[in-house]
Amino acid sequence: PCKEAFPHLVEMHKQNANRGLVVLSVSVDELSKKKDVEVANTFLREQNSPFVNLLLDESHEFWSKKLGFTIPPYYYVFDRRGKWERFDPNEYGDDLHKAMDKTILRMLDEK
Repeated sequence: PCKEAFPHLVEMHKQNANRGLVVLSVSVDELSKKKDVEVANTFLREQNSPFVNLLLDESHEFWSKKLGFTIPPYYYVFDRRGKWERFDPNEYGDDLHKAMDKTILRMLDEK
């Protein structure tokens, strides 16, 4: 998880879950790297993550091809119809939160 964006997602979830916002995190740490998995789990506990947190049990080659990136984090925002937008933190920089919030709120307003 991205240490800067994650607390913001926790806050967005708390503020908008009643409007239908569902957040989940997916870690791509390799199960064989137990220290990395434990670091991720510790981070999630420290953040008091109120949403589902998953560990993807697939090879780097599999998920990087399917998801279209090699180095996390990336963020995907889906609307109620399954349309989505992908957010690359490297592309948005300091405007990541604003761009994601704008998209999330717009999608929540759609019926």
